[in-house]
Amino acid sequence: MTDSNNQSEGAAAQNRKRWTLIALLVLFISPVVAGWLWTPTSFRNRGALIEPPRPLVSVPLLAPESNRMELQSVLGRWTYVLFIEGQCESSCLQWASGIERVRLSQGKNEKRIQLLIVTLDPNALDSLAALRKEAPDLITLAIAPQESQALLSQFQTNGSGPREILELIYLVDPIGNLMMTYPRQSDPSDLRKDIGRLLRASRIG
Repeated sequence: MTDSNNQSEGAAAQNRKRWTLIALLVLFISPVVAGWLWTPTSFRNRGALIEPPRPLVSVPLLAPESNRMELQSVLGRWTYVLFIEGQCESSCLQWASGIERVRLSQGKNEKRIQLLIVTLDPNALDSLAALRKEAPDLITLAIAPQESQALLSQFQTNGSGPREILELIYLVDPIGNLMMTYPRQSDPSDLRKDIGRLLRASRIG
């Protein structure tokens, strides 16, 4: 009888140890499994990713007062790029203001962000200078007709043509890689959420 009781107690002890081990495994593995299975919608990118990021080749641009500068010399920060046909009309002004608010919303990281507006009409460049009074970190440049194809072709995505390029906002990283695009009608808060995550995850720029 005693041997039988001892065997039962031994088996019960082994079962408790086994269940304790299983419980510990579940405790440590479940967060990993949950993280793998569950992707919260709040962590999804608002813009369209360029996969893989596309290195931009430097192209000469026209600056105010007939100066020339290379595209790569303008970069070095997280740069939103807008292309316009001529002057900065109402929709352009609205987006320049929206991106400026996005930049300022990043607090101590605001200096890591800038907006570059490139006009396809060099004659309109001088009229863009007034924009810098509203947004000091705004850069306004032009592209000469003979250089425009070399520049715009680098921003084409999924076979987009010249008209589609004018309908998108582009995000370039500080190294000079084209990373994301946004439709012009996007909510600026979408840009704010994406750039906030990028700034937290990256030390460049």
